[in-house]
Amino acid sequence: MADDDVALTEGELEQARSNREGLQWLSEVEGSALETAQPGGAPSSTPISGVAFDLIVEFEVSSEQVYTRKYRGPIWPGGASGVTIGIGYDVGYANAPTLATDFGGTIPRPMIDALRSTIGKTGAIAEHVARDLADQVDVPWTAAISVHRARVMPRWIGLVERSLPNAAAIGPDCLGALVSLTYNRGASYPKAGDRYEEMRAIKAHMGARAFDRIPGELRSMKRLWPTVPGLQKRREREAQLFEAGLRAV
Repeated sequence: MADDDVALTEGELEQARSNREGLQWLSEVEGSALETAQPGGAPSSTPISGVAFDLIVEFEVSSEQVYTRKYRGPIWPGGASGVTIGIGYDVGYANAPTLATDFGGTIPRPMIDALRSTIGKTGAIAEHVARDLADQVDVPWTAAISVHRARVMPRWIGLVERSLPNAAAIGPDCLGALVSLTYNRGASYPKAGDRYEEMRAIKAHMGARAFDRIPGELRSMKRLWPTVPGLQKRREREAQLFEAGLRAV
């Protein structure tokens, strides 16, 4: 697939954001209902590449310009989501200490206090709460991206390292591609059923150090979203990034 074929429209990104399989995984494993809730376990100090980080941000908020125009205030993405701020940070499923630690020093304390009242409020009620908070909470890009980089991503990188063998043997592009996948689908690598065939295969390939077989599994997953070009393109972008990482090792 040529690079032009994986360019994304805003409509495709919006459609892809509404298909978050990682929400289901966290609901089952972590007791949360949202992908953007934070997985348990220690954060990692291992970096992913800038390209990988940017890919994840793009699929959450598109760009700094789009973020500033559409996501700087609290929003309700729909479904079972809670009030969401920053780079897809769902406060409905957060807890007060984590929220305060993550955003302390990046936004004023009165905003954190206002957001604390939204913890536990999800679904349709969160739509009204987000609207009510529109004039009380404003998360600028610099705050959003710093929290995502310093707080959120290290937790997800740690999750990938705990979930897959030999994660230390691949470089930051390859690791970042798998973090993007996991952020989207959850760490569902051991799940049974046809839907998770490629996830199980990726774990097996990592164990066998057959890293060159992983891009094919990422591309094979496109079968799961025949009418969601945004997710098909995300898997293609992850496959290409993984291949670039293999060439760099």
